Amino acid sequence: MNLGIRSRISVSALGVLLLAPFVYLLAMAAGSLWTAPDVLAHLIDTILADLVVQTTLLCCGVVVLTSTMGVLPAWWVSAHEFSGRRWVEWLLILPMAMPSYVIAYAYTDAFQYSGFVPSTLRQLLGPGFRLPEIRSLGGAVFVLSFVLYPYVYLMARAAFMGRSPSMLDAARSLGYSASRAFFKVGLPVARPAWVAGLALVLMETLSDYGALSYFGVQTFTTAIYNTWLNMGDRASAALLSVALLAVMLGLIVAEGRARGRAQFYTQSGKGQAPLRRPLKAWQGWVVLLLCVMPVVLGFVTPVAVMLKLLVHVDTTVDWGRAGKWVWHSALLGVIAASVSLALAVFLAYVKRQRHRWWVGAVHRLVALGYGVPGAILAIAILLPLATLDRWTYALGLGLPAITGSVFALVYAYNVRFTSAALQSVDAGLSQVTRHIDESARVLGRSARQVLWQVHLPMLRGSLATGVLLVLVDVIKELPATLVLRPFDFDTLAVVAHQFASDERLTEAAVPSLLIVLVALVPIVLLMRQGARQSRPRADTMGH
Repeated sequence: MNLGIRSRISVSALGVLLLAPFVYLLAMAAGSLWTAPDVLAHLIDTILADLVVQTTLLCCGVVVLTSTMGVLPAWWVSAHEFSGRRWVEWLLILPMAMPSYVIAYAYTDAFQYSGFVPSTLRQLLGPGFRLPEIRSLGGAVFVLSFVLYPYVYLMARAAFMGRSPSMLDAARSLGYSASRAFFKVGLPVARPAWVAGLALVLMETLSDYGALSYFGVQTFTTAIYNTWLNMGDRASAALLSVALLAVMLGLIVAEGRARGRAQFYTQSGKGQAPLRRPLKAWQGWVVLLLCVMPVVLGFVTPVAVMLKLLVHVDTTVDWGRAGKWVWHSALLGVIAASVSLALAVFLAYVKRQRHRWWVGAVHRLVALGYGVPGAILAIAILLPLATLDRWTYALGLGLPAITGSVFALVYAYNVRFTSAALQSVDAGLSQVTRHIDESARVLGRSARQVLWQVHLPMLRGSLATGVLLVLVDVIKELPATLVLRPFDFDTLAVVAHQFASDERLTEAAVPSLLIVLVALVPIVLLMRQGARQSRPRADTMGH
């Protein structure tokens, strides 16, 4: 692969293609302010204050719960030895396979007035007993926290595992108790990783649409969707999108800086076996119970509720239609994952061959897509494509419409999810020493041959991880698919949302369970890989 003018043009064109929707969105917002400056004043007078309050309260609640459910179990499994630790260490990431809107449907069925939990409690405590409404801001905090805490858990666990064992030994020699050692030694070491995980949690919270719209919670994402599609006010939707995009950019920058500090803090203990302090029997059982609770509430319970709806309610499942939904979801996922992987390999290899500022800039700009809510992405892509369709029609070119096509959907998926594949490929290439490249070039191989004959075979694991991550993200994605999908081209996520919006939770159980089943595949593979990597360490644990 030649890094001459062709590669420079290819990388630049790719960056423009992936960033064009956001440039169009910014131009539209600026045009709205120029032609109708009263739009912004109208937003400030009507909904902006309420959106800020609701979004802030939601984010604060999710931060508190995800920090509690992520940091404490990460400390317990990395610093202590107790019965069941090896299993719970990886079971804690299972809720990552659960889309937020699926867990919202499950808990609504269980906790609504006629649900199993309130009905049982009324029988025990009297007919006047009432539970708080699950479809509320508090319910949204509860649901999102159980889905998103694994981001904090994984980052904090990596930081705790990477600490130097001598740090904890020094704390114990100074007479620190276990809890004081956590606050004085463990937590400061994990703080950068904790912040990086919280930044990811906040990005996912701000971009969520399915659960929040179902619960009737008004945040920026739901307001953008309603303002644009239900009210037809494109100018207000563009201004709200730009405001939320600015917040996302700040979170992406904060996450990148925190991740860099986290890597610095964990270098001192890299390669050393973690020393775990054995807990007393009763302490171990208490810790095990506390660690299992997020898994039970965030994965086991929603799956059980959906299975109950599927099995115990008298309904006929149209498996032919369900197979069609699976086919549509799998088709979009495979196409988007293949294109994303090709783009990721190209960008990562160009960056490896020669460091140039413009290559690094394209890398950083591509990473912005992952933090952009699907509702914003749908607006940013649909409007320019609609303009392009009008131009081609006016010119009489006879080209098929791009809007409402599979191409528009795949384009949206690649704008948002190429970053996931790129990070996986980058991580794999960083493990391949440059001496291998030099040796291959000495033997007469071109850069293209080195890629195909040397690097790609060595990157099978990273490539598979990137494909699986993009595939699962595409299958779970809702707002962009809801807006951009072709006519009569429903996916599992879209059908589950439509059934739940019509209060047909029984029918929503089938696509919801299929989504979880598909999403479990990469999670299980990640668990197996992590268990294999940690097994040698388990034999050398401290006492």
